[in-house]
Amino acid sequence: MIRHTMRALCAATLVIAPVALTATPAHAVASCRVNGIAVNSSNVVGTAGADYITCGPLAPGDVVDGLGGADYIRIGGNIGGGAVVRGGTGRDYLRVDGSVGPMAQVLGGDDSDYILVGPNAGAVNGGLGVDYCRVSSGNPPVNCEV
Repeated sequence: MIRHTMRALCAATLVIAPVALTATPAHAVASCRVNGIAVNSSNVVGTAGADYITCGPLAPGDVVDGLGGADYIRIGGNIGGGAVVRGGTGRDYLRVDGSVGPMAQVLGGDDSDYILVGPNAGAVNGGLGVDYCRVSSGNPPVNCEV
């Protein structure tokens, strides 16, 4: 009897183990660099001062926030729906090399910002200040004076 039980347990383990090992994470993390330091997180935050932030594509729900200072933020790919890129206060440079997905946002924040994005199905908002915004196609930017 014990021998049959052990065989059944071993067989169940061989079937279940590969299934458990192939599970995907609930949320992919963004691969970014903040002031030269690698950051792999779905919530990437700069400092109160000027920051240099570069990231690959952003998954839905990812957030990149420059906080204060004159930040340089470049996303080298698409921004998934619901992701947010926020410059914060200060004269920021925000660039998205790919597309901005539905429900995704690129926000300049306070002060005068420079924003460049590819095709836009989401929202590009310069915020306060005299902002320069360019969208290659899709939804036009708002709160952009130039």
